[in-house]
Amino acid sequence: MQDKILNIGEAAKMLGVDRTTLWRMHAKYKMIAPPARFSIGRTGYLRSYLEKWMQERMDEAIEDFKHSR
Repeated sequence: MQDKILNIGEAAKMLGVDRTTLWRMHAKYKMIAPPARFSIGRTGYLRSYLEKWMQERMDEAIEDFKHSR
């Protein structure tokens, strides 16, 4: 099965942020990779990348919580 390419709006929605916040997460805070250019006029993120990124953030939060107790 082919991985779905999400445009910037879809990626932002998946992460629960707006497009500007997604851009800041990349450009200002270096929290996430820049969107990839897949072809002329097709820029975005692979769904699998965003899912992995979210899981890694959750794993970090759980570890931080365990160590703060």
